[in-house]
This record gives sequence, structure tokens and C-alpha cells, in this order.
Amino acid sequence: MKQEVKNTTIVMAIIAVVIFVAVLLAGIPPYRVWSKGLAGQAQLREAEYSRQVLIEEARAEMEAAKLLREAEVERAWGAAEAMEIIKKEIDDNYLTYLAIQAQKKMADSPNHTTVYIPAGEMGIPLIRDVEK
Repeated sequence: MKQEVKNTTIVMAIIAVVIFVAVLLAGIPPYRVWSKGLAGQAQLREAEYSRQVLIEEARAEMEAAKLLREAEVERAWGAAEAMEIIKKEIDDNYLTYLAIQAQKKMADSPNHTTVYIPAGEMGIPLIRDVEK
């Protein structure tokens, strides 16, 4: 009887192992499908995120371009206003003063090769480069 119980236990264990292996083998294909589905969803989310990043970068570049354009327009308006002021209100004495200041800066430069010759009205010099 003990032998019979022992044999029955072994048979039951073998049947349990076979059932376990059968269930395991039956579960592998659905697991693979499920696993591939998760990988596909992850790739889709990554592609979507990359697309959103590109869109935001493009928007930032467009906004920066608009701001740069506005800055250039403001600079142009400022230069135009300055030229109007110069035309209307600055006299020849001030222009002579500016010319002299520019000449002093050039003369103080260690690399200057320019000769200044006073000529014209108000002594504003003609400028000529020295040929080597």
C-alpha cells in the first residue's frame, strides 16, 4: 500500500509538471503579443513626444525671429530719428568737432597709416592712406 501511495504521488507530480509546462507553453505566445504591443506603444509615445519637442522648438525660433525683426525695426526708426535731428539741429561746428575727435582716436591707434591734411571749409581735413 505504501508503494501504491508513493507511485500515485509520483504520477500526480508528473501530471502537475506536465500541466504546468502545458500552461506555460500556452501562455508564451500571448505574452509575446502583449510584450510587442507594449513596445509599440512606447515607440508611439516617444515619436509623439519628439514631434511635440520639434513643434515647440519651431515656435520658439519663430518667436525669436519676430522679436529680432521688431528690434531691427526699432533700431531703424531710432537711426532715422537721429538722422532727422542731425539734419535739423546740428551745425557745421559740431560736425567739425566730431571729425577732430575721430582723427584723434585714429592718431592714437598704434596701427595708423593715415595722413591728415587740413583743407576745405572750417579746416576739416582730407584723409588719405599712406601707400607702403
